[in-house]
Amino acid sequence: MLFGKKHHQRVRHQRLMRLASILVSPFEQAAAPIDLVAMAFGRHQMEVTEEEAARYLDAARVDRGERLPFPADGDELASQDAEETATESEVAAK
Repeated sequence: MLFGKKHHQRVRHQRLMRLASILVSPFEQAAAPIDLVAMAFGRHQMEVTEEEAARYLDAARVDRGERLPFPADGDELASQDAEETATESEVAAK
């Protein structure tokens, strides 16, 4: 093998970031993970999961200076909502 595993991982990462950056252009519609999956396969014959594609799209958005609209872990939002509801119930009971 001419190149090692780290080289192939770096090349894969660079290709996916380049494609994701194209898809999150401010002049285009919002991209969905499936768009990156299709583009990666079409241009580079790369198999990418939708979950991985979503992470690359988020990284490209942040790289452009955008803020993500919600935390990566949706469970944090659910726990915050539960805490707020519990606090409101305690206030109402007094």
